[in-house]
Amino acid sequence: MFGLERSVSVDFVPDEDARRFVAELFDDATRALADTAQESFVSGRDVTAPSDLDGLFELICATQAHIGQGDVEFTLVEMPADGPPVPPGYAPLGNPEGQLLHTFEKEGAYLMLLVPALLRVPQLVLASVARELGRLALHHAKAAVVSDPESVEAQAELAATALGLGVWVANGAYIFENACCGGGCGVDLSGIRAGLSMPEACYALALFAHHRGIARRAVARHLAPTQKAAFKASYRHIRRHGPPETTGNETAEPARPDGASPAA
Repeated sequence: MFGLERSVSVDFVPDEDARRFVAELFDDATRALADTAQESFVSGRDVTAPSDLDGLFELICATQAHIGQGDVEFTLVEMPADGPPVPPGYAPLGNPEGQLLHTFEKEGAYLMLLVPALLRVPQLVLASVARELGRLALHHAKAAVVSDPESVEAQAELAATALGLGVWVANGAYIFENACCGGGCGVDLSGIRAGLSMPEACYALALFAHHRGIARRAVARHLAPTQKAAFKASYRHIRRHGPPETTGNETAEPARPDGASPAA
């Protein structure tokens, strides 16, 4: 595993500053990925999380085909027990701390490094795939990436949401936040982190539904109970008050509100 630290959010609708933070990065991702984002609601499909390396590779490739990444190639490898974790010259895209799957890059070649324990927790498999495909999309599109380490992973997850993978992000966020998969996985989840809190992920999913004109029920039926309640609360809030006003500036770099931190 790559790292540490966490905090827990409990409010279903994020506060005003957090809503604006999410909306800014979501809008930036939507504009940057306009050429690759498809109209389909990808994570609305019934997908079984894979339990082995070959299945994970097939899932990633199949999902890429739905989000306009059919020409983006990558190598998927397990983290070795001994020796350097990645081949020489590869650098992480974003912040790999606290993750069981992360993308590295060298001269346009992508490598996804997997900690095999991830495959024991289905919700985290899908959430991790979504995040890394969001990250790949931003890098491949040469989109501006925030430098703030507390925001860069949130940006990848919001890019995934803009690509139609927000259900996977939201369902995984609950596991990240509570450090519990329901029992039986045998994985210490206390050191695993996410970019968005569960309420932020559900708010982003509500922004996606609002932006695409997707009915609430069409999204909510794919969410676990707590995430469903959070999504519905954010959906109602956006219906009543509209999405936050954003700068419309792709080069702007929103920082997390004071005192706020991602689920980590």
